[in-house]
Amino acid sequence: MNLRQAITLLALLTVSTANGLTIVGYDPATNDRFASGYPSSPAANTSVSFLGNGYDLSGVGWNPANTTQSFTMISNQYFVYSNHYGPSSSMNFFSPALGSVISRDVSSTSYNFTFNGQVSDFAIGKLSAALTPADGIAAYPVLYAPTIQPYLGLQVLNYGHGSNGPRLGMNLVDAYGSFNFPNGGTVDDSFGIGYSYNSNLSGDSMFEGGDSSSPTFVPWNGSLAMLGTHSVIATIGSTPYSIDNFIPFYLDQMALNGVDFSVIVVPEPSRTMLLLLGACALLRRRHRAPRE
Repeated sequence: MNLRQAITLLALLTVSTANGLTIVGYDPATNDRFASGYPSSPAANTSVSFLGNGYDLSGVGWNPANTTQSFTMISNQYFVYSNHYGPSSSMNFFSPALGSVISRDVSSTSYNFTFNGQVSDFAIGKLSAALTPADGIAAYPVLYAPTIQPYLGLQVLNYGHGSNGPRLGMNLVDAYGSFNFPNGGTVDDSFGIGYSYNSNLSGDSMFEGGDSSSPTFVPWNGSLAMLGTHSVIATIGSTPYSIDNFIPFYLDQMALNGVDFSVIVVPEPSRTMLLLLGACALLRRRHRAPRE
């Protein structure tokens, strides 16, 4: 299905909800980033079952004026978010190195990107001053492949908010295409990837109100790589989908704007795969095995 045809079913993610990121079989020990104290004095979740065990999540900060809203560093000064849910004048981080919350001012400078000549829902902001090594805050590379095929079927970690602070859930990349958001009209303005939701699959996750701008990560060789920023949710046919702004699609524009970022290059499995930049606007779905 064309994502433009599904636009009437989209639920915008700017409205906060009590429950946050939906996770099948949600368990605080497995899914919550912090064990307690968020947002003023967070204590790390050290459970052996925590999905984020072994990964550095310090580069995901939050808006102190709206603590359900998250942003993610891609360098020591630039961060990614969704255009319809932008930052305020400052951002907070939890520094494991310092054992405390640190605050940094956000610059008025921002970068908007385009698709089909329209302003898209993907955007980048900038801190007023760069983070330093002493701050102990991570920055994440973008996972890059020259075609769409290597992304399909990848397991991801979806980051979102919850009643006890931010949380992590799992999913698989199984859709891609252009969609029309946030500008309305008849021209698709954004390019995204999607994750179908199966309420019978333990650990499966789906975005909820207030999750916009939060990141989707791919675990890669023991660390985390960026893939998307949460944008919209939709029911396509009878299947619920979470849809991210797809960061790799915008790398050329980021470079032209002088944005600092790094990439992890995914080996291409075949020269015959469809080029990403030539991907059509139709939603492509990769069917998962039946799940009980």
